[in-house]
Amino acid sequence: MSPVLDSGTAAALRDHAARLRDRLGLSEAPILSATGLWLLLAAVAESATDRTDRRALEEALGVPAADATAAVTALLADPHPAVGAALGGWVRPELALRAPVPGPVPVGPLPGQAALDAWAREHTHGLVETFPADVDDRTLLLLASALVTEPRWRTRLTTDPDGRLLLEDGLQALVATEAAGVVAVACPPTDDAVDVLSVVAAPGVPAAEVWRAVDEVVARRLGGALAHGDRPAGPLSDGHAWRVSEGVESFVAARAPEDGAELWSSRLPVWKADARHDLTAAPGVAEVGRGVAGLLPAEALRDGIDLQCVQAAVASYDADGFRAAAVTALSMRAAGMPSYVDRRVRRVEMTFDRPHAVIAVARGGAWDGVPLFHAWVTMTA
Repeated sequence: MSPVLDSGTAAALRDHAARLRDRLGLSEAPILSATGLWLLLAAVAESATDRTDRRALEEALGVPAADATAAVTALLADPHPAVGAALGGWVRPELALRAPVPGPVPVGPLPGQAALDAWAREHTHGLVETFPADVDDRTLLLLASALVTEPRWRTRLTTDPDGRLLLEDGLQALVATEAAGVVAVACPPTDDAVDVLSVVAAPGVPAAEVWRAVDEVVARRLGGALAHGDRPAGPLSDGHAWRVSEGVESFVAARAPEDGAELWSSRLPVWKADARHDLTAAPGVAEVGRGVAGLLPAEALRDGIDLQCVQAAVASYDADGFRAAAVTALSMRAAGMPSYVDRRVRRVEMTFDRPHAVIAVARGGAWDGVPLFHAWVTMTA
């Protein structure tokens, strides 16, 4: 029987995502995979042997180190049909590690930049074309995770006269949340066991509060307490992102709804996003860095270590489905002259009428409830 991820661990991944957004100010990041970082840290969590570091890392991960590594092993052992995940590790060939890198990370000799770029493309279906960390003659050890999902809508969405996607089935609801009041939720139907939920709150609600509302929506969805057509009790009237009307319309007889039926539709933006995030200050990164650095030979540590954690992420949302991928890299380099790396290059193309959140959540098997990607859609046409 395939291992199944404990629901508490799935909740820990969602809590980790919230802490990451808050700690690094990423509530309005165009695309982010907190799970890509979590997988990388959890895979080698047992390298943090210092008691203080272990405690801080476990707080960041939300579960004990051994449980976190076991969770990563379970996820890799039970692949999701619409999610690709991979881990990679590379060490400078002439360095003899004091002990193997713990956990399920395969470790090989450090290749050149072209080979790493090929690894990124291979494990993200070509969506991430360039490995996010630069490699030079001071690079000692490199760890990485890759995550990709490409769920397709069950039926290709049509567009309205303004070019917005028209959704007339799937999950559409109004949800009363503690964080942001009533939010509108739309989730196109897919056969790929990944929910891609768009959540919009009233104008002026801060992004951080919208994300807390998203967490409430996801919890209801995973708990089976959210269904199409749900709305707060009482009369249904116009709101900040919806309009209500009644009238007589003509339908083809064979496809006509019942008299008095309530029909829902949503108009969603087509958008693309890519981002590069410096996650070096993210909770747990420094602790893992110190733990893994302790595996390096003493001569490699003589001049100190420069630690860097970066993520490259891309996503698109269109009439056919949702595509997203991320590569997260943790690099350790011998300290020396200042290094020069690319920083936070954002090219974003989006079409919509108000900022809103998008989250992709895996369903079923070991991956049930894992939040794969978070997107904050903010650019107007």
